Amino acid sequence: MNAELQDVAYHIPWRTSGLRAGSHRSYLFGGGGLFRDVVPLLSLPDPRRIAIRASLNDPFERLLVRRFEQPSAIDVVVLVDVSASMAFRGRCDKIQMASDLAQALAICTERAGDTFALYPFDATLRDDLLLRRTHSRAAHSKAVERLRAYRPDTPGVSGVGEAAAALVGSKKLVFLISDFHWSEKEAQLAGETLAFHDVVPIELEDSLETDGFPDWGLVNLRDLETGRRRLIAMRPSLKERWRVLREARRNRVRQVFDASAREMFTIRDRIDWMRLTTYLVYGSA
Repeated sequence: MNAELQDVAYHIPWRTSGLRAGSHRSYLFGGGGLFRDVVPLLSLPDPRRIAIRASLNDPFERLLVRRFEQPSAIDVVVLVDVSASMAFRGRCDKIQMASDLAQALAICTERAGDTFALYPFDATLRDDLLLRRTHSRAAHSKAVERLRAYRPDTPGVSGVGEAAAALVGSKKLVFLISDFHWSEKEAQLAGETLAFHDVVPIELEDSLETDGFPDWGLVNLRDLETGRRRLIAMRPSLKERWRVLREARRNRVRQVFDASAREMFTIRDRIDWMRLTTYLVYGSA
């Protein structure tokens, strides 16, 4: 576990219809929670909640009662890309960062009364790392430690479709954690299959992948997804061309998610917990 690991908070801009008591705004009415409005006693026959002042001021001389909104719990699901590209280690360890994020979110769900689930995927949904929704703190910890010890080696992220298909039932808050070295087609698959849920894409970026190349010299490159190696004679024009192509691909992937998810949040080399919390609560950082 990262010594700098901190707790985070999140906010949902929608009302839940969950039946479990929790800390989020809901469509349900109950005996406590936030005041919603006043309604006629015949609509809500509970004389304990008579609103005397509102009743005296009612032009129709109705007997009114206070109605309260019952805070409810939600299901929080963390989808983690564990494909081969996530094995890259330069100025950070992507799997360790993903594990830190998952653990911080698990702690937050425990405080909020929400359930937590962890769905790692590569070319398939990884059943050996999977944790279905639960309130168990011990189960949360064990699942995160399995993820932390895992070393990615399988190319492809088509398993995100299997993970999305497993998210049945009510609307969920879904954190999608990846380096997003994806094709536009793979991003569209994720966006379409997760469109029903509130999706928070979190991009893990290692700066050595983008600006670690020299301007001149021989560079031995290895594609983690395919395992292929290639010796490149690097020069400024080639470096710039590679940067432009990579940025264009990255923008296309972002545009796909912008159509069906929240704005993508990028973590570069290390997690800024305060900035992340600001993003999760207020929608921007």
